[in-house]
Amino acid sequence: MKKGLLILMVVAGMIVLLGGLLIYGLGINEIVPVPRPDLIVVGTSLIGISLIVSGACDLLGKKTKEMQIEENDERNIALGNAAMASGFKVMNVTISVSLVALIFTGYMTVVPCFTIIGAFAIGQLAFIVRLWYLHKTM
Repeated sequence: MKKGLLILMVVAGMIVLLGGLLIYGLGINEIVPVPRPDLIVVGTSLIGISLIVSGACDLLGKKTKEMQIEENDERNIALGNAAMASGFKVMNVTISVSLVALIFTGYMTVVPCFTIIGAFAIGQLAFIVRLWYLHKTM
């Protein structure tokens, strides 16, 4: 990743983490009409910490010249893309099966169901658009 994006990731993580702690400190999480207000603080804290740690690790990790050459090698890029393609296929199947299982066992409510279906549809749409674009340009 580029250095600017990594810095943006760390800053976004700090904003999310501090926002969650501010919500807890002001007691806003108790008056927000959500079923589990304690999870607001826990969720924002975990998301913020994970963004900070992943961005900082990439920023602070120094790559040798050999590591940079290895990273930019066309064979390694092709292998990474093939692995991501396989992961995408497996993720599609597991999300679909999990969603159906949760719906039919009664654990899935309407809002999370449509949220997951929307995210799944956006991923599929991005795949189709990218595939069309690559076929058109190559």
